[in-house]
Amino acid sequence: MLPHRNRNPARLPIPPLARSGEGRSYRRNAGCGSPHHRPPALNLTPVSVARSFERRLERLLEGAVGRVFSGRIHPAEIAGKLAREADFARFEHHTGPATANAYTLLVHPRDLTVDTEDLAAHLVDELTGYAADEGLRLEGPVTVTIEASREVAPGQVICHVEVQPGEAVSWAKLVSSEESLALSPNRVLVGRSPSADVTIDHDDVSRRHALIWRQRGRVWVRDLGSANGTFVDSARVGARPVSVGHGSVLAFSAHQYRLLEV
Repeated sequence: MLPHRNRNPARLPIPPLARSGEGRSYRRNAGCGSPHHRPPALNLTPVSVARSFERRLERLLEGAVGRVFSGRIHPAEIAGKLAREADFARFEHHTGPATANAYTLLVHPRDLTVDTEDLAAHLVDELTGYAADEGLRLEGPVTVTIEASREVAPGQVICHVEVQPGEAVSWAKLVSSEESLALSPNRVLVGRSPSADVTIDHDDVSRRHALIWRQRGRVWVRDLGSANGTFVDSARVGARPVSVGHGSVLAFSAHQYRLLEV
């Protein structure tokens, strides 16, 4: 067994929605108008998204890092397994669409020819990028483990997925004169509640105040019906998402923060 990341023993099962196909909507989100960009038009079907991701994985696996397996396993088979599992594992989190973050590939011992660490690292990067591109929340860092198992027939690949809680790497931060708040999940709930991803402990901030996420190479924010409003560069934000950029000033009620991508 050659794990690429430390594995957290606390694991969560994939919720039922992940296997039912529900919660995988690709509807267009309505924009908020000038001066901010409208959210990206998600006019791809789930099948086309999965196939596009599968082709990216296949190109990766056909490269040098893909030669860790014997000739009995074709790169397309591994790519297909991972892409389908990443798509099937989607479920609805209270912040929006989410997916699994822990992947285990099982192959027969004779089908592993060299160390798998480099391949696992590349697959981690691809799966992390896929979640960010699709705006999917991850409950922890992506991990990929490639294991040899004699319970798997030669030439076959089995893929298991899990929701594995853990501390993800920050992709942005909210900075004020008093504090710096890290944004780690792809979809971040901001509010007064201690259970929020980012807690702003002021009475004029609602318990569930706003949502910030990244998707299609942009950062988006929308208000969650807060009592005192969410503002981007002094413009009030409603329920319709608006795009924000590096250096934008976000205010939750009267509390201002500058968004800095890292």
